[in-house]
Amino acid sequence: MKKIGHYLFYLIEIAIVFALYTTLQEFYFYPDIFGFGSAEAFILALSTVLVFWFSFWLYKGQLDDDNDWGFSQDFHWDWRKLATAVGGFFLMQLLYILLMNLIGGGVSVNQQKLDDLQHTAGPTYNIMVVLVAPVMEEIIFRGMFFNLLFNHAGKVAKWAGILVSGFFFAFAHNPFWSPYLLVYWMMGSVLAWVYMTTKDLRYSMATHIMWNMLSILG
Repeated sequence: MKKIGHYLFYLIEIAIVFALYTTLQEFYFYPDIFGFGSAEAFILALSTVLVFWFSFWLYKGQLDDDNDWGFSQDFHWDWRKLATAVGGFFLMQLLYILLMNLIGGGVSVNQQKLDDLQHTAGPTYNIMVVLVAPVMEEIIFRGMFFNLLFNHAGKVAKWAGILVSGFFFAFAHNPFWSPYLLVYWMMGSVLAWVYMTTKDLRYSMATHIMWNMLSILG
């Protein structure tokens, strides 16, 4: 069992990564405020790469401490795992249709804010939603989350982790007790299932990217 100090250290790391992510969001969602030119765009791109690297470095450091699940050990692309990522994407679509029919349609407060931002932020919005958000959210809500709370392998821990990870993902996107919380909970749980099945964060990122890209194209 980890010492309390390890848990606190992991929590601090998650808080740092989350703060970096929310800071990047401000620059991507409100480019007019910061007066974007070519130099600013280059700085933002470089900053994003550095945040990606730093966040993944922290995640890998946690795995080096304790990795009963065997996450990210066999680091190469695998067609079966890629099929799992694609299957997760279609599963999310199916469950989304079913849940939205039960709810009665409409959009969540979070989605409405995103829709409004899409018309004002410009191309930086698309980069954030399609690339930056999936990468950072998978590192936080799947990678670092499982290392913190469900680091010991087991069937009960697997499904508890999937559901709890899904809920935290949902509450971060929709911090209201509304029917839309169930929709985000489903999304987060499917993404966690992809991560747990493939044991590789890149595949849940791929599923997340496909889902967010669909929302942009739609």
